[in-house]
Amino acid sequence: MTNTVMTQDDRCSKAALRLMAITTVDATMGTFFEQQLRDLAAEGFEIHAVSSPGPRLDRIAMRSNQAGGSITTHAVPMERQPNPTRDLVSLWNLYRLMRKVRPHVVHVHTPKAGLLGSIAARLCGVKIRMYTIHGLPLETRQGLWRTVLEGFERTTCRLSTRVYAVSPSLEKVARDLRLCSSNKLSTLGDGSCSGIDLKRFDSRSIRPEAGRRGAGDRLRSELGIPSDATVICFVGRIVRDKGIEVLADAWRSLEVHFPELRLILCGPEETADAASETSKKFLYGHPRVRKIERKGDEMPAVYAASDLCVLPTYREGLPQVALEAGAMGLPVVGTKVTGVVDAVEHGTTGMLVAAGNAAELAEALAQLVSDEGLRRTMGTAAREYVSSRFSSTRVNQLWVNEYRSRIREQFADIQVASEAASIATGAGRS
Repeated sequence: MTNTVMTQDDRCSKAALRLMAITTVDATMGTFFEQQLRDLAAEGFEIHAVSSPGPRLDRIAMRSNQAGGSITTHAVPMERQPNPTRDLVSLWNLYRLMRKVRPHVVHVHTPKAGLLGSIAARLCGVKIRMYTIHGLPLETRQGLWRTVLEGFERTTCRLSTRVYAVSPSLEKVARDLRLCSSNKLSTLGDGSCSGIDLKRFDSRSIRPEAGRRGAGDRLRSELGIPSDATVICFVGRIVRDKGIEVLADAWRSLEVHFPELRLILCGPEETADAASETSKKFLYGHPRVRKIERKGDEMPAVYAASDLCVLPTYREGLPQVALEAGAMGLPVVGTKVTGVVDAVEHGTTGMLVAAGNAAELAEALAQLVSDEGLRRTMGTAAREYVSSRFSSTRVNQLWVNEYRSRIREQFADIQVASEAASIATGAGRS
């Protein structure tokens, strides 16, 4: 399913270099890449966004049509979990799509889209095949399943001409595991795939004005949380990998010592790697815990309603939650694991504790709950840290420059993108 149709003659006449971005699910495309793809379109690229069908992909198409059709969207169903029959169908559909669009650059994201998209791009002879590693699920797996996941990653890396990690610590893990040839693996800037919109994630922009209540106050009221209560927020999937079991154990201690403390759990449950029923029953049934789900556009209000953020995860690539919370001026209590160590400066923008250690997590949270001044100092430092390293403006420009660099390597006799040149149809194939 293609939401915006362009003929081959249209493509040639637009002097555009065709770039296809692929993610497994529409939420990933909508959350992380919509603005970046718009920026690339403004630079002169012809953009094709591919993911499984869903409302976020539809919204990208709608917004693109309103803006003059700068992004063409394509819905290709893909399963996140292994499913040989459906995976083959997805591969065939991606192959057919690439043969039709004839992209010069294919950039794949997330494990399943990475594997299927890189295979299809190689079969189609696309010269520039880019893969971004957003995280490595194999870090928390053992035995045969870990071996299988490593094999998938090595295959995707081998089929790609360039591979990027979203953080320096993730790059180190990939190198240590020898998942990718060292000469094709890198991290752009300080990391991130798309950065943080500092205007949207800014506590100053949603404070009360002209007598109106701010977004954070409205959410507190909606959830029945007193305006003077201290609030911890957890944002993420309700699964074991995100440390829900550890958070439940830490909360058992915190809720006794801080009777006015509140906890917001914001995220969906998933059947894969599901949290235990015991932990969910305890948290969901607690009178001072609120379980909610919010869309991306609503996330600033969640942070605005909170005083600090907790991320007890066992693995990350580069946690967007920690960067969003930091941009909103919240200190983050996270774990000393891949990705988180790049998003939180221990003792400056937040605190880092050992993964799986509920007592240490509770102690760090208690210190910040007890000290409002420390929270403010760390929150201010967090905003500065994210602003200087991970602004979407900076990150997206790094990616624009990277695309230009790779294009010049493969198509040395032409100008690229906003330099107002065109590539003849088929120039992106061997």
